[in-house]
Amino acid sequence: MTEPRPWTIDDAIEAYNVRRWGADAFTINDVGHLCVTPYGSGGPVIDIMDVLEDIDDKGLGFPAVIRFQDVLRSRVEKLNIGFAESIKANSYGGQYFGVFPIKVNQMREVVEEILDAGRPFHHGLEAGSKPELVVALALNDDVEALTICNGYKDEEYMRLALAGRRLGRKVVVVIEKLSELPLLLRMADEMQIEPMIGLRAKLTTKGAGKWEKSSGEFAKFGLSSVEIVQAVHLLRERDLIHTLRLFHFHVGSQLTDIHTIKDAVKEGARIYSKLRQMDVPLQYFDIGGGLGVDYEGTATTNHSSTNYSLDEYTSDVVYSLKQICDAENVPHPDIVTESGRALTAHHSCIVMNVFGSIELGDPRARLPTPTPPAGSIGERMLREMRDIVEHVKAGNAIEAFHDATAKKEEAEDAFRLGVLGLEERATIEHQYWEVTRRLGPLIDKMDHVPEDLEHLTTDAADQYLANFSLFQSALDHWAFDQLFPIMPLHRLDEEPEREATLVDITCDSDGQIDAFVGEDGERSTLRVHALRPDEPYFVGMFLTGAYQDIMGDMHNLFGRTHEVHVFVDDEDPEDYYLETVMPGDSIKDVLSRVQYEPGELLKLVKNAVDQRVKTGDMKPKTGVATFDIVTAAMGAYTYLQPMEPEENRPVERGRIDAMRRAKKSTDN
Repeated sequence: MTEPRPWTIDDAIEAYNVRRWGADAFTINDVGHLCVTPYGSGGPVIDIMDVLEDIDDKGLGFPAVIRFQDVLRSRVEKLNIGFAESIKANSYGGQYFGVFPIKVNQMREVVEEILDAGRPFHHGLEAGSKPELVVALALNDDVEALTICNGYKDEEYMRLALAGRRLGRKVVVVIEKLSELPLLLRMADEMQIEPMIGLRAKLTTKGAGKWEKSSGEFAKFGLSSVEIVQAVHLLRERDLIHTLRLFHFHVGSQLTDIHTIKDAVKEGARIYSKLRQMDVPLQYFDIGGGLGVDYEGTATTNHSSTNYSLDEYTSDVVYSLKQICDAENVPHPDIVTESGRALTAHHSCIVMNVFGSIELGDPRARLPTPTPPAGSIGERMLREMRDIVEHVKAGNAIEAFHDATAKKEEAEDAFRLGVLGLEERATIEHQYWEVTRRLGPLIDKMDHVPEDLEHLTTDAADQYLANFSLFQSALDHWAFDQLFPIMPLHRLDEEPEREATLVDITCDSDGQIDAFVGEDGERSTLRVHALRPDEPYFVGMFLTGAYQDIMGDMHNLFGRTHEVHVFVDDEDPEDYYLETVMPGDSIKDVLSRVQYEPGELLKLVKNAVDQRVKTGDMKPKTGVATFDIVTAAMGAYTYLQPMEPEENRPVERGRIDAMRRAKKSTDN
């Protein structure tokens, strides 16, 4: 019989599918810590546990959002370089001009980083509202970059866009419904400024995935072929056809299937070509967003995956557009994409500390040994349940499960009838969960899992208590089952021996995660390590940089988390620095947001204390101490704070220091 093979770092990389969803931006080092590699293998390496130590040293605690800004820069560069290479390879006659949709992540540090990284490529911005347009007018000062104005528009929106034209910017107003065009022309006439106009078409091609209904003939935005012809006719009548510069369509976010993208580009290219043949001087061909992220790393058309790479995407867009334009004998337009998710998802993660666990039938539980009378119902049931536990094996797995389930149900019925004691019931229930634990490893080795055992691993899994709010940090998981990669950040050189789901600290049964990325795609539990007394255990949720930051909900008044921005140190490729540290919301911050004035609340508490002192129900000294507790809480973090004694904290830091020294010794 061969000895089991020791657990390795490669096993950890495979178990959590890091190479596939990580897009060459994540790896695991020799001491079992997850690391960030912003520019791929061979480039700088940032040990996330080192970053966590710095966060702890600054007194911030957890949960915390970490932004790896160099990952953001790398994604911008890869997208622009990818299109440039595809344009060259296909002898395409136009250029590429990317724009970032601000709605994907409105945080200033994110928008500014994208603009800075994209400046050599004239990467611009897309705005879908008046506030976003103000941001674009202020920050997008590259006169060659585009500012695309999407969304429904009123007079003020039009004035803002035309003000951008006065600043010499390439601000394109995209007409989403036909009634917007006369409004734009009237405002342009009043302001004496010539607009840049785009038309958004409703394609018959539909998207694929969660946002399929956002495209097609019945989509919320866009013009039908009839309305497009009407718009062209109106501009000719006004002698303004030369202002129509951009053709636009959008078939949905997170497009999972490359065939959908190719079909949409081809249909859009036909419309573009026919417009050019009608002497409409279009320059830009805007295919919108949709470039997806493979959250689960399976390269499939699952809603959390994509069946194509970035290189395939750029190549197919360029080739498909060129093919139609050449067949129609029209000029190759400049290509515009509004990619946001694919740029921002990878750069951000949420780190949470696990502060406890709920284990069904905890094997460490110490129960008294019941001694029911010989021949009693209790004595018989305990004996029969012990026999089931002792004889669980691969050959009788389904039989053992059925027998244990029946015995547990019998014990519950007997307890309700009053013929079984509480200690006997507890022991039988405890032994039932022992059966399920022993069945777990056997199920993993089965070629075919019987239907009755399919959900047993999930049902018997531990619940790890994670210090975060699902509704604040990963709303998309709750809203429509978006899958985010989640994994331990350390101890990855040890084989994870437990299976768990994650539950957050909100008072809501929906605040849990039971869908995770595994080596073969989605799985219902997360492989984790047993918690150790007085030692922190950290778990990270990744690819959260798109939409999650701005869409978070203050359920239970848990506010924004602490946030740090990490940059590679140019002088030391093996090091980094925290450029920005942003403390999370305090209790008084979130109270103010929902119209509770903290000072007024404190005054009401003070009045209650004074009344208790006045009636003699509380001593003055106790009253002062009570009021001080409430006052101090106003400035506290909304999330849980560590309960371990302060003297334990240097022990953990020393352990991490030892790990770092071991790593450097290994590297040398």
